[in-house]
Order: sequence, then C-alpha cells, then structure tokens
Amino acid sequence: EGAYEAELFVMIPEEADYVGIERSNKGLRPLSCEYKMENITRMVVCDLGNPMVAGTNYSLGLRFAVPRLEKTNMSINFDLQIRSSNKDNPDSNFVSLQINITAVAQVEIRGVSHPPQIVLPIHNWEPEEEPRKEEGVGPLVEHIYELHNIGPSTISDTLLEVGWPFSARDEFLLYIFHIQTLGPLQCQTNPDINPQDIKPAASPEDTPELSAFLRNSTIPHLVRKRDVRMPEPHRQSPAKILNCTNIECLQISCAVGRLEGGESAVLKVRSRLWAKTFLQRKNDPYSLASLVSFKVKKMPYKDQPAKLPEGSIAIKTSVIWATPNVSFSIPLWVIILAILLGLLVLAILTLALWKCGFFDRARPPQDDMNDREQLTDEKAAEA
Repeated sequence: EGAYEAELFVMIPEEADYVGIERSNKGLRPLSCEYKMENITRMVVCDLGNPMVAGTNYSLGLRFAVPRLEKTNMSINFDLQIRSSNKDNPDSNFVSLQINITAVAQVEIRGVSHPPQIVLPIHNWEPEEEPRKEEGVGPLVEHIYELHNIGPSTISDTLLEVGWPFSARDEFLLYIFHIQTLGPLQCQTNPDINPQDIKPAASPEDTPELSAFLRNSTIPHLVRKRDVRMPEPHRQSPAKILNCTNIECLQISCAVGRLEGGESAVLKVRSRLWAKTFLQRKNDPYSLASLVSFKVKKMPYKDQPAKLPEGSIAIKTSVIWATPNVSFSIPLWVIILAILLGLLVLAILTLALWKCGFFDRARPPQDDMNDREQLTDEKAAEA
C-alpha cells in the first residue's frame, strides 16, 4: 500500500550547511523541503507525497555548503531516513552517505611591468649627479604581482618572494621607493629600500593600465591631445638580460595569510630607473628581470595534500635606445642663425654680381644703328 505522509529526513553533519533543493537538473523531482532542528540535531525534511504510491521512484537533489572542514578527517557523513504515518513499518532503514574530502587549491601568480620598456635618451632631461628628489633619478617603473587562489580549497600560509634587479658593480639599476600591499601580506626587504635617503614623490594614482590589470579586464583605448611623438627605436643588438644570476638583487619576502577560493593578494613596487647607469652605456639594450615565486606551506585542514601548490614567473622591463629626432637634436637658435647666414650669403652674392654688371642691359653700338637707317632710306628711294 502507499506510504501516507511520507517524508525524507536528512541529518546534516556539523561541517555542512543546508543551501536548498537542486533545480538545475530537469530529471530531479521538485520537492517542498524545510530546515528543522530537534534538540541539537539539524535536519532537512522533504515532503514525498500523501500518499507516496507503492512502486514509485523519485530522483531528488539537495544542495549543501561545507565551510567547516578544518578539523575534519577524510570524509563526512549524511544520514538519511524516510518516515511515514503508516501503522506497519512506518520508518525505513537508515542510509549513511559518505562524502570523501580532498583539499585541492589551484594557485597562480601573475605580474606586469608598467611601462614594459623605457626609451633612452629622454628629451630635455639629464640625470642629477647626486639626486635628492625622486624625479631626478630617472623614469618611473612600477611592477604589480598578484597571487590568486582559484580554489576550491583555502590556503592559509604562503611564502611570496621577489628577486629585484637592484644594482650591478655598485651602480643602481631599478631603485625602489615604495612597496604597497593589498590583502593579507606582511613584507620585508633585504637590504632596505631607498638607501640613499632620496625624498620620495607623492604616491600617484594607479594608471589605467595598472587599474585594468587589477580588474583583470582589457585596457581601454585612450586618446590624449597634444601627445608628443616619441622617437622610434632603431634596430639594436639582442638585449642583455640582467637578473639575479648576474647582478645583485634586493630580496622582498612576504608572508601571505589566509586566502579563500577566488581571493587574491597583491604586491605593488614603485621604483625609478637609475638613468645615469644606462646613459653611460649608450646604445646597449638591457632587459631587467624580476623573479617572483610562491610556495604554499600550509592549508587549514587536518589532512594536508601530498603536494602543495608552488610556482614562479619572470617580469621584464626593457631599456632600449632611439635614433634622435632632428627636431629634438638641433636647437631652435641654431636653425634661426643658419637661415640668417644663408640670407647674408645671398645678399653678398647679389651685390657682387651687380658690381660686375651682371644685371646691366646689353645695348647695340650707335654706328650700327646709323648704317641700318641709311640702308633703309636708300631702299625706300629706289622703290
């Protein structure tokens, strides 16, 4: 016979929370379910029909979130039972549904250099011998690194390290002025940044390129009025790569805290290219590379995975040289002086030709004119 007032009881383990019924699968029966609590037991009760006809099979689905897995072993259990108001056999047997647990997190590191390349020489600018302000050092170079936990599991303890191209043979390369973090990061450097105690500039707002990187979106096309056209770089020999294998690197070490699935931690480094170092080596192209690596040391679970995520990338900033533009290389006063000298030479040449009679009109001799008139009169008389 049918099961009257038939209901499905699902006992919820302490690690899970009830979300709702599964609606995305059309093969599952839509149910009327409600959350209940008896004493300290949490459960979901679903109506199966009154009566649930004999021989009927239902496929149904419930959704649960499992946010509390830190102290759990390798599985959690859901206990299920069907109950009815029938006098004979009102309750079904208990079924325990075991869900195995594995901690898995996909973690990635990405970075960007802005600008990606510096073109030397810089128009109307020369580096100071001993710069006291940030602007006197050289062009601005910013690097941003993002550690992103794709998930689904959480990571709780990660080491993020950056090898920064700082100096070579006691000459500075990329001189750091400021380090900024976003998210659960605690960073320290070795050696300290800004050893020359140069006065830093006010922190500028993020450029559209850097903001787009943080939003993980495409960079909008910007049109600026009165843009100065930069000289195009000419063909050069392959750039010499400067990284921690052949120069002195400044080490940035960051302890990254808890990152849930979908969360990120961001490190931003603001520096200046020490222009004096490179202007002494004209026409030699360079590629300054910072090496960024991470290693997850721990996940907040009782059972750790056999292999924890780790990875590394290299972010490069190029230094190239441009063929000087004539309009930039010749001062305006030189051009004006050349024009005046040209006019002076033309005036002297004209005067000399005039003195030589070059501009005088050529006239025939007077005797020739009288002979021609007499000849004309004789011909007229004969006629």
